[in-house]
Amino acid sequence: MQTALRRTRVLWTSALLTIGLSACHRSNGSTSARPAVDHMLVSTSWLAEHAKDADLVVLHVGNKAQYDSGHVAGSRLVTLAELSLPQVEGGLTLQMGTPEQLTAWAQRNGISNRSRVVLVPHDENLQSATRAFIALAYLGAFEHTSLLNGSYKAWKSEARAVSTSTPAPATSSIYTPTIHAEVIATLAQVEAVTKDSGRTNLIDARLPRFYNGDGGGYPRPGHIPTAVNVPLNTVSTNGFMKPASELKTLLAQSGVKGDKPVITYCHIGQQATVLWFVATMLGYDVKMFDGSFQEWSGTPRLPVVAPPSGK
Repeated sequence: MQTALRRTRVLWTSALLTIGLSACHRSNGSTSARPAVDHMLVSTSWLAEHAKDADLVVLHVGNKAQYDSGHVAGSRLVTLAELSLPQVEGGLTLQMGTPEQLTAWAQRNGISNRSRVVLVPHDENLQSATRAFIALAYLGAFEHTSLLNGSYKAWKSEARAVSTSTPAPATSSIYTPTIHAEVIATLAQVEAVTKDSGRTNLIDARLPRFYNGDGGGYPRPGHIPTAVNVPLNTVSTNGFMKPASELKTLLAQSGVKGDKPVITYCHIGQQATVLWFVATMLGYDVKMFDGSFQEWSGTPRLPVVAPPSGK
């Protein structure tokens, strides 16, 4: 997948430098039909134009109550539990599902190797949809998967076709996965980064209060050594990704070096997928640490940058 990812990143980054992500933002109340089908983001206009495409699969990412309240007509519900290993007592949360589990899920939703998949966030909280995106990238569908810029909220606000009904079961399909485990960083890889920070950028996607020492429910508060903080809520506005130029500036000002690979992490590997998505979109070589701070802080031998005494 590294070759495929790099090729797509080059195409995407080149296009962004030319037209900018701002073309996908609202302009006088409307959205642009850009970008082209090989891009990671699509606009509401693009989705409306391609809604009847034979190989299009639209997935609403959220919970059942959100889905039942309204969704893009014809879209199917996907929950994170379907994409994750079963939770066990004392185990890590929201870990990537097995290839067999993910393949069966894809086939149940009518995804084949020819499918173009569009993930629709329920609202401006993008992390569940980007988590589904990385699961599809892991499964080998990176080049055929997109995120709806602006989320379902933008779609609904534009009076486009919505529904509260569940579509008929998908036609059975055959999906042959090509697993790309390299999108996921291991604990050992992150530990190596902390010992040689000059080779890889480590990004903490949590809110600043957790980065700075709020325990967040974990036994050891703080952050992983060498990590810089780029909070997930700084890369988008109302569900729309910020322009490429702003995102590049944001990462640079946060200490992310443009010529170095990136590993992102958060609490449990959900929020980190937002920064994985952004950095991938901008052309970085990116991995996401699935165990994230839950695994790191729960491993006593590993150091944590703790808050100042008394905090």
